[in-house]
Amino acid sequence: MKSSSALVQITKLLLLWWSCIESTCARRIQYPEDGYYGNNFFDAQSLDSKVNAALQRLDHTPKWVKGWPDPSIQMGQVSGLALDTTGRLLVFHRDTNVWDQRTFSDRNVYQGIGEPPISRPTILVFNDTGELVDKWGQNLFYMPHGITVDVEGNVWLTDVALHQVFKFTPDQRQKPALVLGEKFVPGNDEQHFCKPSAVAVMKSGEFFVADGYCNHRILKYSPSGEIILQWGKAHGNDQFVFNVPHALTLAEDRGLVCVADRERGRVGCYRSDNGTFAANYASWLIGSRLFSVAYSPARGGRLYVVNGPYGSLPVPVRGYVIDFASGTLIGTFAPDGGLHNPHDVVASPDGAAVYVAEIDPYRVHKFVDDTVKREANATRVKVAVKPTATVEVSSRTSLDADSAAALAWWWGAGGAGGAAAAALLALAAAALLRARNRGRKSLPRRRWEYGRGEFKLRRLLERRRFTRVHSDDSDDEPAPMLPHQRQQLPPATA
Repeated sequence: MKSSSALVQITKLLLLWWSCIESTCARRIQYPEDGYYGNNFFDAQSLDSKVNAALQRLDHTPKWVKGWPDPSIQMGQVSGLALDTTGRLLVFHRDTNVWDQRTFSDRNVYQGIGEPPISRPTILVFNDTGELVDKWGQNLFYMPHGITVDVEGNVWLTDVALHQVFKFTPDQRQKPALVLGEKFVPGNDEQHFCKPSAVAVMKSGEFFVADGYCNHRILKYSPSGEIILQWGKAHGNDQFVFNVPHALTLAEDRGLVCVADRERGRVGCYRSDNGTFAANYASWLIGSRLFSVAYSPARGGRLYVVNGPYGSLPVPVRGYVIDFASGTLIGTFAPDGGLHNPHDVVASPDGAAVYVAEIDPYRVHKFVDDTVKREANATRVKVAVKPTATVEVSSRTSLDADSAAALAWWWGAGGAGGAAAAALLALAAAALLRARNRGRKSLPRRRWEYGRGEFKLRRLLERRRFTRVHSDDSDDEPAPMLPHQRQQLPPATA
């Protein structure tokens, strides 16, 4: 009896010890808002007040342009947007065709086979003032979805009914120069797609396809259309699981391709050369559904995203601006009356103009950021500065942006990393103080060399097996998103 009682006591102690370990580890995740908890409970404030407080802390830019484009122009469900090399906006719409519960069979076969394609132009081209300057794409498509324009002016499109990807050259709009996939035939091999959703084309001519609604994968192709690599799966807990990879954007200055993982409410970024995972972006304020993403390299790099309705929490449907380096929300935008069913977003390279497409109601919005022009004018009269600060050691030390972000994570992560950082900083400060008290001259200004470049704390952390993560990342799951509850199913339109 005594041995049995002792065994019970030991078991209780082990369980208590394990619960303490779990609670300690759980504190490592840093949530973006005070009072937010991973089990979907909030403190005394209601969800509405939390949302309002969070929105008030964001910049409400870019600003909506009322009456853009020409309101007399009629269009159907607007599925995709793209900017060409001259800054004109291409709108890909479905005219009178609508994606609903009857559009596809249970095996993803289009139910309109035998009917003619859309007879009116599905691609509308608008200039900066919202005037319709061109239109084409008639008698080609059944259920338009994604569109993009490469640096040579080629237009790339996807049709989810046809299960195909198309490339049109600037001088030939009636016959595609390249077609991938088999007409009306869904599949998951190298010759077939199943409702492909988006295309992104690199300056080299290599391109990516989001094979989105059924196959949950990203494929990379050579300029001639040969598969180079692919990644993605429907099930699991790692960073390569997609639930409708819905849109793509390229951050070529960073060597990344980023995916709007629609039903997981995140943007996942991967190396464009080999598909290696790089970073996640998500927020409770955006919610569990994220429809599209666009990237601008201006001002250190920014992501523009739009969320959608019918998520696990009733957060507002809006556009958001994310700082690429830190992963934090810095801005939000929406028209008067808000967004209802945004489907795509595109941004100009300098971030001065952002466009959003909606599939219900059928419309396009333009937003402008006037601060870009003001910053450009200010830059003309200021002395040019280096784009990245170097790390120098003197009586004070400055860090570059990546190092600062890594140090912020290391400090905020808690546990041994945070304690070690505090101890190291304290020792360094004490050493400098002792040196001054002994009457020494200030340390000579010099750079910490790392090969041929400046010292970066990020590299040190990587060598010490630390991984830089954004404020919305965790080690165990794609992002500290709100756990998905059984949610109300959205209408069968996308």
